[in-house]
Amino acid sequence: MKVLVVEDDAFVREMAVAGVEEAGFEVIEAAGGSQALEFLQAGIAVDALLTDIRLPGANGWAVARAYRERFPDLPVLYVTGYAEQMQPVPGGIIISKPYRMAQVIGVLGTWVA
Repeated sequence: MKVLVVEDDAFVREMAVAGVEEAGFEVIEAAGGSQALEFLQAGIAVDALLTDIRLPGANGWAVARAYRERFPDLPVLYVTGYAEQMQPVPGGIIISKPYRMAQVIGVLGTWVA
């Protein structure tokens, strides 16, 4: 399973990438919404999306909507440290920051089954 991790905080992104990789998933990482959208435009396919909501360029909601246009059943896991207006794509799951990697891996694991 290939997971796209979109997080602008380098430390948080490194932690997330390491945790997801340690759980046995392949990871592609993007430092912001614009980079994630560039991957989509380049035709890079993923099996799941793990995205922060507040991002430079395009926010997590916009990234998820764009990916869902191309991959309608793509599982999306949002992580956020802010109470924001909810706009998740249908079927998306939201986890509040700070989160434990076990939460993320638990959700990813249900999507593999």
